[in-house]
Amino acid sequence: MAKSSPSPEDGMENKRQYLRLPRPYRVQARKLVFPIARDPLLDTESRDISKGGLCVEADSPLPLGTRLHITVHIPLLNKFSSGFFKVYENDADQYFQAIAEIAWSKPAGGKYLLGLSFINADEDVAKAVNRLVEDAFKNMKSSGAAP
Repeated sequence: MAKSSPSPEDGMENKRQYLRLPRPYRVQARKLVFPIARDPLLDTESRDISKGGLCVEADSPLPLGTRLHITVHIPLLNKFSSGFFKVYENDADQYFQAIAEIAWSKPAGGKYLLGLSFINADEDVAKAVNRLVEDAFKNMKSSGAAP
């Protein structure tokens, strides 16, 4: 998976490899350490998502490079998956799971924005996320609306 560059809000040139879709999907993250904790370290919503990473809001910063097991609930994700996964069209249980690491962190209104870079994920599901993002931007262009 591609590494994320610094956030575009930093005033730096956007060098990201993938389009980022600004959508609030439910995200749970647990530190990737043994034993795996039952309770999530983060239970939040995404600010944006792409095939290569996502941005979330947190109450406190996490050290750069911290590895997390993340679960993102994305309704209708299976609509963008290969034929095998289309058998499971129920919105209730469509999740994207990956191993991610903290690529950047910055203060934002009393909280922190964390940029998570996916370092290991099922390639078919990552492709489905990418198709979802591309479809949203394609629809945005054709309708003139925000993604």
